[in-house]
Parts: sequence; structure tokens; C-alpha cells
Amino acid sequence: MIMNKRTTKKLLRSIRYAAVGLILSVFLFPAYWITITAFKPMSEWNTWPPHFWPYHPTVINFAVKGVLPFLRNSLVVSTSVALISAAISLMAAYAISRYKIGGTALAGWFISMRMLPPITIAIPLYVIYAKVHLLNTWLGLILVYLIPAVAFGIWVMISFLNEIPKSLDEAAYVDGATRLQTFRHVIFPLSISGLAAVIVLSFIQTWSEFLLATVLTNDSAAQTLPVYLGRFVTGYNIEWGPLSAAGLITMLPPIIIGLIFQKYLIRGLTFGAVKG
Repeated sequence: MIMNKRTTKKLLRSIRYAAVGLILSVFLFPAYWITITAFKPMSEWNTWPPHFWPYHPTVINFAVKGVLPFLRNSLVVSTSVALISAAISLMAAYAISRYKIGGTALAGWFISMRMLPPITIAIPLYVIYAKVHLLNTWLGLILVYLIPAVAFGIWVMISFLNEIPKSLDEAAYVDGATRLQTFRHVIFPLSISGLAAVIVLSFIQTWSEFLLATVLTNDSAAQTLPVYLGRFVTGYNIEWGPLSAAGLITMLPPIIIGLIFQKYLIRGLTFGAVKG
């Protein structure tokens, strides 16, 4: 009987590991394929049967020209959106969580902003931006990306702030602290992990946006890396090697940031998405 239980336990563990391995293989295969294609010479890009490993590896695909201005634009826009959205989200979420300004209806309205398809605002935004001279500028991209980033940030921060006992605020008031001092010395330090989650998630979301960057920019002065990747796809052919190499360069910053702040990401997704 004991042997049967042990055997069953080992079998279930093996099935669990096999399922996890299968899921990881499915989700990580695109990243693996981009990586090996970046090191393939042109003669191996479209071979049949496909090469699952570069037979003649090369680094010539990484000689992508003109990528630095686009990398700079992505870093400036994504970092700005992440930091500004975190600050706005914290203050707005504090007002909703502690003083019930707008109630749950206002919080629900904020999150509904994320459900708006970008294509529905692309053309009106283009017309407005043309009138106020915001086309092809960092400021124009930052402003439009702040809308979904702040909506998501507020939703996440409300969950974090609701977890902080109100008795801490009341204790600070009893000690003579003002509302601003309470926010600065009590609430803000306890919200650091939530703010980190908002910053990372906003950065990743902004970094990968393509549609609005394509519509609202037209050259390297403000275009971001996702738009730059589109240059390798033409009506005549697709340069798979340089496209994959540039894709690897594009993926690295979000991956590095995600690994560094992964514990905040997990906490942010848990509080924001599950507890809502």
C-alpha cells in the first residue's frame, strides 16, 4: 500500500514536470527560433527541412545599421512613461483607496480605458497631434502611452494600498502628522513594492507598442524599436537574419528588467489581476 502511494506520488510528479516542460517548450520556442535565426547565414533562413541549429553560425546579422537612435527613443519614452505613470497612479489610487473619491465606479472606469483598442484613437490622435505639433516627438508618444499605463497602475496600486492598514494613518494623525506627511513618511515607503511592479509592467507595455508609434511618428527622431523592426519586412522579401538579430536586441532590456524585478512583477500581477 505504501509502495503504491509512493509510486502514485512519483507518477503525479513526473506528469507535472512533463506538463510544465511541454508548456515551457511551446511558449519559449519562438524565442529559441529567433535566437538561432539571428546566427544563421542567409542560405539557411528558408531551408526545408528547417535547421534547428545554425550549421554555419555567423554574427554578420548583428551588423544592423541605424539601430541606436531607435534604441534611445525606446529607452527615453518607456522610462518616462513608467516613472510618470507610477507617480500618478500612486496619488490617484491613494485618493480612491483612502478617501473613496469616485468610489468603485471611478476605479472601474480607469481599468475600462485599457479595453479601448488603440486603432479607434489612432486617426483622431493623428489629426489632433498634427494641429498641436506633437507628431514625431517624444512628448506625443509619452502622453498617449500614459493613458493605458496609468489606468493599469491605478488598478494595481489600489490593491496595494487597500492592504495597508488604515490604523497606520490614524496613528500618524494622532502623532501630529499632516495628510501630506502621512503620505510621505508612512504610505510611500510601504508602497515601494507596488510602485516597482507598476514601473516594470508599464515599461514592458510601452516598450512593445507598435501601432500608435507607427501612426504618430515618421522618422528616427522619435520612432521606437518595434517600428524599426518593421523595416526588415518589405513587399519583396523578409530579411530574417537581421530581423531576428534586431529582435534579440529589442528583447534584452525588458528581459533584464523582468529578471531583476521578477518578485515585484509576481506580486503586482497577483494583487492587481487576481484580487482586483
